[in-house]
Amino acid sequence: MVQKSKGDQEKMGNYPPGLDVAVDYKFMDALFERRSRRFGLGMEIEKGPLQYKSKHESVPLTELEEALIVWNGLGIKNINLSDFPPHVGLDLEMQFTSKTIPALGDVHRTELFYTNDEATYMVKMHDKRAEDFRGLEGLSRDKRVDRILELFRESRVKLEDKRADLPSKPPGIAGHNLWNVNKPGTTLFMPVTDLSACIINLFFFYMRPDHRFNFVDELHNLRLPGTTQWLESGFLDKGKRMPLIEAELRFANGYIAEQAFMGQNMVLTLQTLGLGGWLFSGFASMFMLGGTPFNKGLGFRFITPDLKGDTGNPNPVAVGKDELFHSFCPPYYKDMGEAVEAFNDAKWTNWESHTLPYLNPESVLAEVERPGKDEIQVVKDICNYLYDTYGRFPAFSDPMFLRFMVQAHHLDLDFYDEFYPPGAYTENHKNHFKLWHPEIPNPFEGK
Repeated sequence: MVQKSKGDQEKMGNYPPGLDVAVDYKFMDALFERRSRRFGLGMEIEKGPLQYKSKHESVPLTELEEALIVWNGLGIKNINLSDFPPHVGLDLEMQFTSKTIPALGDVHRTELFYTNDEATYMVKMHDKRAEDFRGLEGLSRDKRVDRILELFRESRVKLEDKRADLPSKPPGIAGHNLWNVNKPGTTLFMPVTDLSACIINLFFFYMRPDHRFNFVDELHNLRLPGTTQWLESGFLDKGKRMPLIEAELRFANGYIAEQAFMGQNMVLTLQTLGLGGWLFSGFASMFMLGGTPFNKGLGFRFITPDLKGDTGNPNPVAVGKDELFHSFCPPYYKDMGEAVEAFNDAKWTNWESHTLPYLNPESVLAEVERPGKDEIQVVKDICNYLYDTYGRFPAFSDPMFLRFMVQAHHLDLDFYDEFYPPGAYTENHKNHFKLWHPEIPNPFEGK
């Protein structure tokens, strides 16, 4: 552990004493003490053997509590090692930023939205980069928290001055989540992944000389997706056949996993802070992002696919949050060819301008071959085929997709004392108000 200087100790006094407990919390304890703890202050279960109405008013999280949950969840921390062989594999990287979650190809197109009693926010990080090799890792514990707060405030964009208007009944949200999700005092964290960028990046990867996969559309009798000339010319390897839709769904699942990684980081952080909450998936992304007339949701733009034939998904799909975070597909680009060009330009601009982790970056860069015009064109042809055939890109995965959410709240210990044996919550939960909110009366004094 980094030793604190006298100056650092004095600075630590600006934070509540719970911060020391959180920073020193043992990982194995957080891991094995972690449980979904859903009953918060001000909540109610209306009937049944667990019928209970909280005797306490809800208490919202502080900015510091939210900042620690967010930045531990998926915050930028330093520069990646990117320790691939430069001649094969390194070109998968889109940038060299390292976050607290692993990210396939370092595309970093999962952005976080959250809502509380005061407002709804986006934590906008896709346009920010780490410029220091050690970054947060190299700071003392106190300066690290200072910097996390700075980065959190710099990245936070207020979307509206109220709690998000989210679904309050099925099918937008599952019935078993109606009683406690997005209630007063809670903070609800919603990660959204841009699957269009992620999948374009992998199409480029599979067109490199050591791959050259022969994609086929298994929903149309193994039809070639606009790549006949590339197969006939020998550019593509006929023996490396890959079903197109199966590949897309597999690619998408790899990137959606970032949301689960974020969720695990967050719920472990809740344990160190002595807060309640849990990770869940009982909701529909289309409703949460605002694709129905019933709720505004997060206010994303949606399009309705123009299907060519009777195969495909006709439901509206989220494509972006205008001026803040949008996918690489129409209507933000005239066609998928233009979208692919924009993605490729963005990727290699990152390479040219980003601080690299190596002692001799010039020698590494010299070994990395950028996509040639044929590789770029075949990716355009595949992406245009998908959009022209299925009226959307990706074909069966929403361009912008929300799969997991995390809610955080202050736990009502009385509920757990009423219905559970000792051990339903920890000493850290019991002492939370004393450690984090000494300025307000502790509702559980004397427990």
